[in-house]
Amino acid sequence: MSTSSRDAEKFVVRLPDGMRGKINEVARTNHRSMNSEIIERLDRTLIEDATGILNVDLMAQLSIRCKELEARLEELQDQPTVNLLKRALEQVTRRCEELEARAPGAQLKIAARG
Repeated sequence: MSTSSRDAEKFVVRLPDGMRGKINEVARTNHRSMNSEIIERLDRTLIEDATGILNVDLMAQLSIRCKELEARLEELQDQPTVNLLKRALEQVTRRCEELEARAPGAQLKIAARG
């Protein structure tokens, strides 16, 4: 249940020179009262502070994971691995060509089923 403005807790704030005008401009742009603008911004800041701590921890974890994955990628790009994969691909390609040569119509039959 929302609190009426008469029952809401009040707090007096001293604003530096020029800040009241800036808040007023932003509030008008956002179609809010100055009070609503201030409350919105305070609320957003409090939420960002709370989630900011989580974001810093998450970013640190992601950074560590990225470094691990980069190291693994370097291992996988090792030349013997690439050569092994090339040979395997060549064998599969040759086998497919042999099968196609034995039964030239089979490819059409398989394609017609799919």
